[in-house]
Amino acid sequence: MNKLAFGAKPAVLRCGRCGKFVDWEDARLQVVCPCRPHIDLPPVLVREATPAEREKALELFRRDFGPAQLVAYGEAVTLDDAAALVAETDGEIGGALAWRHFDGAFHILALATDPMWQRAGVGGHLVVEAELLARRQEQPRVIVTITNDNLPALYFYQRRGYRVSAILRDSVAAHSRDRQIVGFAGIPILDEIQLVKYI
Repeated sequence: MNKLAFGAKPAVLRCGRCGKFVDWEDARLQVVCPCRPHIDLPPVLVREATPAEREKALELFRRDFGPAQLVAYGEAVTLDDAAALVAETDGEIGGALAWRHFDGAFHILALATDPMWQRAGVGGHLVVEAELLARRQEQPRVIVTITNDNLPALYFYQRRGYRVSAILRDSVAAHSRDRQIVGFAGIPILDEIQLVKYI
């Protein structure tokens, strides 16, 4: 198997306080209270990606994951041919979710949100639609994998009822040319965290 270059281009996040854009590696976690003022946001419409929208979805995934490949359940996976949902808000694609069937489950491969629409509910709408799709397909569970550095995703999924089911130590590092790749907040990317939600 070819070794993959992970983290070739850091993802961009938007600061929840000042609105500036921050590189993934430079981002930090901060404890805050829920005092943020309520902002009325445009509605989010989630649907299957059209062929034209798939390219936009792949751009979002490449921005977040470098090459459109990642490690899931210990193997390198490409997103090029994965099924995708997109979220449209205010007339533009604000996020995308790639998925597949795997091991008798609905597997969320990747979730990406345009920095302009972070904290606008786009990711949550995409996950809710994925869960509805899994129910329609009579899949008993939804599974997702994230890298050990992805603390925002760990927070995001656990708040939505997902539970850690396994940790594959050095799973990501085994597929990387460089074992010293760092991710969110400078955390070395080495392991894969698997989460599951029974629906």
